[in-house]
Amino acid sequence: MIATKRHDYVPFGTISLHPSIENHRPVNREKVLHYKDDILRNGLLEPLVVWERNRGEYFLVGGFHRFNAIGLIRKEHEGYFDRVDVRVVAGDVEEMRALNLKLNADRLDARIPEYFDTVVFLNNANWSKERIAEFLDRSVTWVEEIVRYVPSMDPRVRTLLNEDKISWNKA
Repeated sequence: MIATKRHDYVPFGTISLHPSIENHRPVNREKVLHYKDDILRNGLLEPLVVWERNRGEYFLVGGFHRFNAIGLIRKEHEGYFDRVDVRVVAGDVEEMRALNLKLNADRLDARIPEYFDTVVFLNNANWSKERIAEFLDRSVTWVEEIVRYVPSMDPRVRTLLNEDKISWNKA
């Protein structure tokens, strides 16, 4: 079960990327530069979300653009952001992948294909469809449709969905 363990202030260098937990969208350079300027001007207003797998071992779960922006700031300004605000979460790797997707999907501009890999992954990790639906604030029917259709979906259809050229119903 995912749980927030605590809010903390940790050394930036202790936060790593986990090979199974990645941003579901490519990191956008313009967005990173925007965050860099904003963080320099206003500070880090929203903490990074990190998974503490073992004591003192942190993996980034949420805030990939902000993380990259802080990396740029640190290259240009020695001593800046040696420590950063984080929300430390606990759970297993499947839950962290799901949390990463949920953090991205809760944004207003999320597209349905952003859910596909995680829904299929969680289904294959033996999460019940009810658990997946509850976690993602979706219906069980919606999860069942993804599990049923996405694994055999033509990549061209997925591209059209991602570009908002067709709807999920039409796909």
